[in-house]
Amino acid sequence: MERDSGDVRPYGRCTPTYGRDGNCLTETALYWLVLLARQRRTELAKDLASLGMYSGQEQVLLQRWDDRGFTQSELAERVQAAPATITRMLQRMERAGFVQRERRPGERGSRVFLTEHGWMVRATVEALWLRAEERLVANLSGSEYALLRSLLAKLND
Repeated sequence: MERDSGDVRPYGRCTPTYGRDGNCLTETALYWLVLLARQRRTELAKDLASLGMYSGQEQVLLQRWDDRGFTQSELAERVQAAPATITRMLQRMERAGFVQRERRPGERGSRVFLTEHGWMVRATVEALWLRAEERLVANLSGSEYALLRSLLAKLND
């Protein structure tokens, strides 16, 4: 479907793809969110790889850890991942020395804790995360940044 030449493409980087209803799918909010997220995740993944981490594992490290640790199901809920995904992720993180699992008397299952190495790497991951955040929003004003966070939180609800 052709669009009239008066249409302004917000980013001008791709050829529009039109859906059945005539809307330009490559100009939807979802399209740009996915594209932006993929670009930023790729950048962050390169930084994480230098620490021996895989993309997604930083989500586990960035949780608010305390001396009670987490169950695997708690971590799965917090990072919004399937339990099987969390199991595989924790196995890799345990082999890399970032976490350890412990069985506690009287409790079903095990609890996950950061190791000393995990705490050290966590500090670096926090710095990488904040640097990635700064790159993401570098062109936004303070009020635009606040609005973006508000809108994203609203969409997440």
